[in-house]
Amino acid sequence: MVDFLKGKVFKKYGNALSLLCGFIGFKVFVPVSFLNEVNEGEEVELFTELILPPEGTPALYGFRSEEERKLFRELVKVPKVGSKVALSILSHMEPGEFKRAVSEGDVESLSRVPGLGKKLSERIVSELRPKLEEEKIKQVPAELYEVLTSLGYKKSEINRALKGINLDGLSINEAVKLLLKRLSGSRF
Repeated sequence: MVDFLKGKVFKKYGNALSLLCGFIGFKVFVPVSFLNEVNEGEEVELFTELILPPEGTPALYGFRSEEERKLFRELVKVPKVGSKVALSILSHMEPGEFKRAVSEGDVESLSRVPGLGKKLSERIVSELRPKLEEEKIKQVPAELYEVLTSLGYKKSEINRALKGINLDGLSINEAVKLLLKRLSGSRF
């Protein structure tokens, strides 16, 4: 439906802004962190998500990046996490910070977000941690798999060894060394 909007901030509200696109003003709910960064009259671009609840009023949500929108989509799929709670999470945590908290099972950090208690934070971790692990594995360079499979390791062994490892900023050689230490060490 509405995938992307570009326009001028006509008015700011507590948790939303009115975005003037041509002669139409769209009320778009945005993370408070983004709302604090923009001024009325400033031109902005937003990736959007239209929520059509079974009961109630449709709402349009806007995000700085596709990554934020993707996280929002994943969050609203979690039982008991509605669009308001998902927006609160994105208002108080950057996407990288949120992913780190979920990957590490840091329920305490998540619980500090308004609208999240300990039980809901635990549910978010249990629902999203496997998806984040899958996403990390998809981002692993094919060359890394080629090197390790040529050394006799199975793809399933490599995937188990990859869990909990951050490969960001590592060269292929450094990643291979790190994984070889894990693979040659204790069994998983």
